[in-house]
Amino acid sequence: MRSEKILFYGYLILISVECVIAQFVSNESIKLHDILKPSDTHRLFDTLQYSVEEQYSDSHLSFDVSTIYNYSEKPISIGKLNRKYRDILYEGDMAISYKQLSIIVNGSTEYRKAAKPRQTEKKENGSDRVKRQAYLDQNYPATIWKNGVPFMFHESLNPIAKAAILKAIHFWYRETCIEFRPRTFQKEYLLFIGNDEGCWSTVGRDASQGKQVVSIGDGCEHFGVTSHELAHALGIFHEQSRFDRDDSVTFNPRVVEKDLLFNFAKISPRQMSTYGLPYDIGSVMHYTPTEFSNIPSIPTLTAIDTNLQQTMGQLEGPSFIDVYIMNQHYQCQDKCQTQAPCLNGGFTNSRNCKVCKCPTGFGGPFCQLISPSFSPFCGGLLNAEETSRRFDITIRQSTNTRSKACVYHIKAPEGKKIIVDILKIDSKCIEGCYQDGLELKMKKDYRPVGYRFCCPESSRRKLISETNLVPFMVYSREDDFSVSFEYSFVSATARFDEETKTQDVIIENSDGVFVSDSSSSLLQKLGFRRHL
Repeated sequence: MRSEKILFYGYLILISVECVIAQFVSNESIKLHDILKPSDTHRLFDTLQYSVEEQYSDSHLSFDVSTIYNYSEKPISIGKLNRKYRDILYEGDMAISYKQLSIIVNGSTEYRKAAKPRQTEKKENGSDRVKRQAYLDQNYPATIWKNGVPFMFHESLNPIAKAAILKAIHFWYRETCIEFRPRTFQKEYLLFIGNDEGCWSTVGRDASQGKQVVSIGDGCEHFGVTSHELAHALGIFHEQSRFDRDDSVTFNPRVVEKDLLFNFAKISPRQMSTYGLPYDIGSVMHYTPTEFSNIPSIPTLTAIDTNLQQTMGQLEGPSFIDVYIMNQHYQCQDKCQTQAPCLNGGFTNSRNCKVCKCPTGFGGPFCQLISPSFSPFCGGLLNAEETSRRFDITIRQSTNTRSKACVYHIKAPEGKKIIVDILKIDSKCIEGCYQDGLELKMKKDYRPVGYRFCCPESSRRKLISETNLVPFMVYSREDDFSVSFEYSFVSATARFDEETKTQDVIIENSDGVFVSDSSSSLLQKLGFRRHL
């Protein structure tokens, strides 16, 4: 692990120095309308619009599933930042060439005409494979940057945007096998521009373009945005473009203006692949719930599993699934002669083949441990019992550490399931709950982002797990966050509506964390006294 860190930080220093030298090389004037012409795209957008209208002609907005939240602040999304370019960008932030868009439209239309669209494809070994949003058409692997990604900064970028872009570059370098280097003489490269041109990118490597532009304009200077746009440039589409998205989310076309419906077309399996990975509502590549809604309080997309509604639309950064799909798309694991024995959904780290990349909540070389918390005064194992135990935690933004996360695992005996009864949440309510919140992984697949909650409306919610282990994270990046819940275990057929009373235990420490748990095991682990 030490050698991996030395390699990464050495690379970071080298690339940062080179960027200082190369960042002002390009000063040519570049505008989005110089790259794309509305006359070229409108006909194709109209075709997609008609396809969406036909597919969802019988849809009716259901207020039963369209959960309304009182957001603490106006939702921010990439699509909203690009509002003035809605007539020319595909799905709000993709600058798709006419040729590429034609292939997508033709494939989508043909796929829609099929009487019974296939939901899976067969691998060579005969097993089923569900599809996802990586750009994999007949030209693959020519559409990926196999020899590294040359890049250049335009003089229009402000210092904050440059820092956010470099952070995204460092992230995708560290988490994958993709190499980046400042452009010298290469004809094919990424050019990052600023100005007031919004946040958008091309998708995948396109040799015919040579220079491919990625715009990080005013309001886009955040890691969640830059990592999203760079993912597009590396070949990743939006999550909700998956043809099987209706199994996970419900689209409400009644709140979308007719001429914007093309943004909700699904892409044919011929142009995308999932590499066997599940739909991830918490992907940084997923729309926000209210994207393109003409009624700000009514979502265009609602999670079929309503406990995932607040997970949708996060701008924190790429999820574990986002990282996994990129590694698969660039065949990173082929660089390792042997694969590490990863547990809990992890996969081999191509930059250190002896260890694994782990889903959120898991750590250790093989994802066999609880991932570390920001402070020794929180995190660890909670043993569930048949009698409910109460857990309270408050994380305050009162120290120099801004980003704080406490990671726990609730464990029950084999063959049992865990009940979590959320009693109260005190937090700022925003789309995606990516600033401050609670994330619970109640499913047996720990790879996708779990149930996230940050809105007071989430109180009095009872959840049941699929297994006897529930990883959960409590995090604070902007403001104070507090949550209270009770947990216990039951058999698969047991009733769990009985109320029980327990004694509370309070932990206070200098890291701004206040933990209350009725389990003495947590206190024994941390060496605290009980306060009843």
